[in-house]
Amino acid sequence: MATLQQALKRIDTICPNAWDDAAKLLWLNECESMIQTRILGIAPGECVTYDANSDRSTVLLVPAPFDRLYVYYVIAMCDYAAHETAHYADSMALFNAALDEYAKWYQRTNGTVASTPAAASQIAANTAARHQHANKRVLDGITAAKIAAWDGKSSFSGRYADLTGKPAALKNPNALTIKIGGTTVTYDGSAAKTVTIADGSEVAY
Repeated sequence: MATLQQALKRIDTICPNAWDDAAKLLWLNECESMIQTRILGIAPGECVTYDANSDRSTVLLVPAPFDRLYVYYVIAMCDYAAHETAHYADSMALFNAALDEYAKWYQRTNGTVASTPAAASQIAANTAARHQHANKRVLDGITAAKIAAWDGKSSFSGRYADLTGKPAALKNPNALTIKIGGTTVTYDGSAAKTVTIADGSEVAY
């Protein structure tokens, strides 16, 4: 059986992450509570929980080889918290499969029926319900294909060549008009010019 310390170490080894032990212990408690209430038949108020003061050599409830479900669940929660929805879905699929396998083994070994025959799908629904936020529907709709398409749109190298009809130079919005006597010259300001007034009767530029 895996200990609390072994589970935390496996999680960090398989999936390096930025979450501290306090967050991972919270997710381990969620996983243990699901197992205790839905498979072992333990009342919610009597569930075993862990905190920062818990002995790290404490043995987790699920024996090997089924204890990998702890790792899958916490990694799934790390993915979810980081908005890695595709990875979250994959990790939850692994967790649900491992949990279902453990539930069936527990039933065969103890001769009892788990409280939820469809434990995997029910736990997935409960997990989604507990992890709600304003952008959940948007995030859940993000796929690997969409991300690849967005990445393809993010590069603008070579895009300027696609522009047609662009002016060689930007015009000054304030055009210049010079009028001396009956001579009027208008300049659009598209480039630097020198205005020459020769004898007061003509203007050139």
